[in-house]
Amino acid sequence: MSEIEIFLKREIGTDLGSRQKIETLFKNIDRDISKVIMNFEGIEFMGRSFAQEYLNRKHFASFEVVEKNMSEDIEKMFEIILKLNNKL
Repeated sequence: MSEIEIFLKREIGTDLGSRQKIETLFKNIDRDISKVIMNFEGIEFMGRSFAQEYLNRKHFASFEVVEKNMSEDIEKMFEIILKLNNKL
């Protein structure tokens, strides 16, 4: 089992708006991976649909997903989504 770090800025860009991009990213993670560190360094914007899809993918992933370098705005967006889904 192994661990990888994904730099979202490098893989997707500084604007996380497309639900499809996070869906594709999660689908392409090798299933032998046990832990994925999602590095949010340099991310300027994250849309609600991206955040919703990210949290759904994280919840059903066969590996542990942890976040790193999240801005306050990104943390707040995740909190809003979790509250709306009664998961906080």
